[in-house]
Amino acid sequence: MDAGSIAEEAGIAPGDRLVAINGRPVRDILEYRFLCAEEELSLVVEKPDGDTLVVEVTKDYDEPCGLEFGEAIFDGVRRCRNRCVFCFVDQLPRRVRRTLRVKDDDFRLSFLTGSYITLTNLTEDDYDRVATMRLSPLYVSVHSTDPVTRGRLLGRRGPCDVMDGLARLVAAGIVVHTQVVLCPGINDGDELERTVRDISSLYPGVKSCAVVPVGLTRHRRGLFPLAPVSQEAAARVVASVEKWQEDFLERFSSRFVFASDEFYVLAGKTVPSREAYEGFPQIENGVGLLRDFVDELDEMRRAANLPRCTKIPVRLVAITGEAAYPVIDEACRFLESVKGLSCRALLVKNRFFGPRIGVAGLLTGQDIARTFAAAIGRGGCDAIVIPSVSLKADAPRFLDDMTVSELERVCGVPVDVVDPTPASFAARALKRGGCAWQLR
Repeated sequence: MDAGSIAEEAGIAPGDRLVAINGRPVRDILEYRFLCAEEELSLVVEKPDGDTLVVEVTKDYDEPCGLEFGEAIFDGVRRCRNRCVFCFVDQLPRRVRRTLRVKDDDFRLSFLTGSYITLTNLTEDDYDRVATMRLSPLYVSVHSTDPVTRGRLLGRRGPCDVMDGLARLVAAGIVVHTQVVLCPGINDGDELERTVRDISSLYPGVKSCAVVPVGLTRHRRGLFPLAPVSQEAAARVVASVEKWQEDFLERFSSRFVFASDEFYVLAGKTVPSREAYEGFPQIENGVGLLRDFVDELDEMRRAANLPRCTKIPVRLVAITGEAAYPVIDEACRFLESVKGLSCRALLVKNRFFGPRIGVAGLLTGQDIARTFAAAIGRGGCDAIVIPSVSLKADAPRFLDDMTVSELERVCGVPVDVVDPTPASFAARALKRGGCAWQLR
């Protein structure tokens, strides 16, 4: 509740439940914002004891009421009705927290958090809401524009078209970003090229397409047989994407299609220049993260404003997965130019999910603890640094439910959580050494 807000002055308190605005039920924070834009409001609020409070409000247009909510979705997150053959949730072991098993396919979360939806959950009312409330951009999982192939990938009993839904969103003025999860032998090769070409026909409404490799854990027992992306297959995807980018640059002045960082890592190739990512429209999907990291590290080198030495000698261990290990190791070696600062990159292999999972965001506490004990041990450093992407968004907890505090107890050293950027890493490391620093 914002102090001094309309809501506070009206007697609305934490724990109350907003029922309706101007006679209309409020299903999510999007409707709340949309309905609260009016100057005359009638808010129906239910108190914890069951009593009802009706608040009449006169305010300026677009003036906020000051309410804050524990959840963005009030009527429950919409669950996915598909049975995707590559679904990561189906590949989880039993010993993970219950919330990880929730399969969402909610257009509201797509707008609010950038999560991908399949459009199979959208009703006529939903399309109307998207258009009326201008919920743009949205993020759509396409995988294939061939209805039969897409239906097979989504685990549907019959064909599943996506082009009509995309066209409908574009016609409503909604910007759409798309993705293709590449499954070798199903939607690669000619099928991938057709999919990318079909989606590009809706440019600029469909603004981009990311191609990401299928993620396979060691817990795929009884599931649809899928092959991992090999080094050769990754190299073919990178070559194809770069060829298509040349064509799209000529036609659209945009590259339009982008291969995720994992493809470049798998293929043993250097990620493209910063300009090639065109503002990083899909960085949250793993497209351009490595380039952004490397460029910030280069900026730090050019700034040349690191202190010459720390006030306190400090030994740090930086945790990373296989995909980012080379750039984390490079950052550590750069930071060791500061006298008194010892910094080591520690590669943690993912035993929990399996050797094919190499991203830091899927590391678990138990794998970190096991690797640290074997490679470093108690007394071997002054602190462990882990990237924030390895933790639950709203709590200091890993995917296996181990907390940061538990990891500290097991390893016997403090754990620092930092944003996955060189500057954040450097600032935390130097703070441990008694120095205040920021990138100019």
